[in-house]
Amino acid sequence: MITQLSIRGLAIIEELHIEFSPQLNVITGETGAGKSILIKALHFLLGAKADPDVIRRGFPRAHVSASFLLPKTHGCVEVLDAHGIWHDDQDLTELIIRREIAQKGRSQAWVNDQPITLSLLKELGATLIDIYGQHENHRMLDPHTHLDYIDEFVGDQGLRNKVQAAMQQAHQILQDLRKRLEQYQTRRREQDYLQFRFDELARFGPSLEDYERTIKLCEESSVVLSQQKVFDQAQRICDEGYNGRALTSALQELQRLLEVPAEKLQDASLQASLAQLNELSTVLDELSYGIGRAVSRHSLDEEEIEELQGRLAGYQSLLRKHSVRTVEEIMTEYERLETELSFVQQGPEAMAEALDKLKKLLNEADEYAHKLSAARKEAAQRAVQAVVSELHDLNMKGARIDFDFQEVQNTIPDLDIADIDAALVDDWQHCASILTETSKLGRERGQFLLSANPGEGLKPLAKVASGGEISRIMLGFKKALAMGANTCVMVFDEIDTGISGHTAHIVGKKLKELSTTFQVICISHLPQVAAYGDAHFLVQKAQKGESTESQILRLNRKASEEEIARLLSGDQVTNSSLTHARQLIKAARDRVAQ
Repeated sequence: MITQLSIRGLAIIEELHIEFSPQLNVITGETGAGKSILIKALHFLLGAKADPDVIRRGFPRAHVSASFLLPKTHGCVEVLDAHGIWHDDQDLTELIIRREIAQKGRSQAWVNDQPITLSLLKELGATLIDIYGQHENHRMLDPHTHLDYIDEFVGDQGLRNKVQAAMQQAHQILQDLRKRLEQYQTRRREQDYLQFRFDELARFGPSLEDYERTIKLCEESSVVLSQQKVFDQAQRICDEGYNGRALTSALQELQRLLEVPAEKLQDASLQASLAQLNELSTVLDELSYGIGRAVSRHSLDEEEIEELQGRLAGYQSLLRKHSVRTVEEIMTEYERLETELSFVQQGPEAMAEALDKLKKLLNEADEYAHKLSAARKEAAQRAVQAVVSELHDLNMKGARIDFDFQEVQNTIPDLDIADIDAALVDDWQHCASILTETSKLGRERGQFLLSANPGEGLKPLAKVASGGEISRIMLGFKKALAMGANTCVMVFDEIDTGISGHTAHIVGKKLKELSTTFQVICISHLPQVAAYGDAHFLVQKAQKGESTESQILRLNRKASEEEIARLLSGDQVTNSSLTHARQLIKAARDRVAQ
C-alpha cells in the first residue's frame, strides 16, 4: 500500500503531504479544486512523460515522492532484486520513490535514494498502482481494446506475449526478406554491367601502394630522362663537334701537322703548344669516357618507362571512368562491386535460409496462437459470467454481455520468390497462410456485445452503453479481475460518473469490498460513495497572496459528515443534510456488515 504521498511545486500545489488509510480512501472537492492533479502526480511518479509547464510558478522544480509498504513476496520486490536496488529484508518492505523535473526539462528519479532510469520507474509503477481514469470509458468504447480485457482473464499470461514476440520477429524477418529480394532482383538485372566493371578493375589490380610506387618511378624517370638528354648532347659534341668528327680526332690531326715544324725549327713556343695539344687530347678522351660511363650508369629501359607511363595513364583513366579523385575511392568502388556480385551469387542461399527461419518462427507463433485462442474462448465465458454477476449487483439486473470473436483476415502481398528457387514456393505459401490468419495479437479479434435491458438484442457496446453503464461495466471488470491483479493500490478517478441514488450505494459498497484486498483511492463527487470511506480527504482551493493554491485535508468524523452533507445539499450545510449524511454513513456501515 501507499502510506504517504508528498507533492511540492506541481501545478497549483505548493506543498502537500497526505497519509493514506490502508483500505478505502475517498477524495472529494469542488470541480477545479485540484482533485485531478493528484492523479497527474501519481502518473508523474510512476514514469509518465513530464513537461516543465507543470512546475508551479516561482519553484525551480516539481517534486513528487511516495512511500509504499509491500509484502516481500510482491512482484515489485522481484524487480528491485533483478536490478540490484537495495531494500530491507523485512516481511513488509518499505519502498520510497521520488521523482522531480527541473525548469530545463530534466527529469530524475530515485528508489530508496538510488537513481534509476525512466524505463525501470515505469516497470516498478506497473506493479504498484493501477489507475482507472475517465479515459478508460473511452477506451472501453473502442472495440480494438476489448481483447485486452479478455486476455486479463486468461490463465497463462505469457501466451499472448509469446505470440506477439514470435510474430514481431517474423514480420521483421519478412520485411528483411522482401528488401533482400528486391535488392537481389535489381542487382541481378545489373549483374553483367557490375561484372564488367569488376573484371576491369580486377585485371588492372589497383592498389594504393602500387599507385604511389608508379608515381614515384615516373617522377624519377622524368628527372633521369632530362639528364640523359644533357649527357647525350655532351657526348654528341665530343663525338661530332668538328665537321662531324670527334674533337679528339681534330686535335690529333692538328698535332701531326705541327710536330714536323716544331722539330725542325726548334721553336720552344711551338713545342709548348704541342705539349698542350697532347694534354688537351688526353683530357678530351677522359671527358668522353666519363660522359659515356655516366650515360651507361643512368640509362633507362625505354620499354620499362613506357610501361610505367602506361600504368599511370591507366590509373588516370580509372579515376575518370569512376568519377572519383583518389585511388582510395577506386578501391572502395572495387570492394563495393565485389560485395554486390557476392550478394547476387549468395542471394538464393541467403533467402532460402531466411525463409526457413521465417517458417520456423511462424510455426511457433501458430502453435502459441492456437493455444491462446482456446484459452481466450474459455476466458471469455468466465469474464462474461463474472462481469454480468457484478453488473446485476450494480443495479443492472437485466443486463447481458457476450463477446463476439471474429477470425483475423490479413492481406499479405505475394513474395515473388519463384524465379529464385521454385522449391521455395511451397514454404512461402505455408508462411503466407499463417500470416493471413494471425496477427500480433493472435488468430482472432472481437468486441463486447451488450443488452442493457431484458428483451433487447445484443449490440456492440459502443452503440448501446450510456456513460453510467460504461462506468459500472468498468467497475465490474475491476472487481471481477481483482483477485488476479498484480498491483497493490487501485486508484479510481470518478468511477461513479453517470450514476446516482441506489446505484451509487452499490458502487460505494463494491469499492469498499475491493479495499479488503487492495488499498483503494477514489476521487468521487457522490455522497453515497464518500460514506463508505475509511479515510475522507477534502481538496479545496485557497487564495495565497496573488496566487491560488490547492490544499488537501484529511477530515475527522465530524468534518466528514459536514462534507457529505455539503455534497447532498450544495454549498449550504443544513441540519437536515447533516442528519441525512449521518444516515448515509450508518447505512454504509450496515451494508458492509451484512
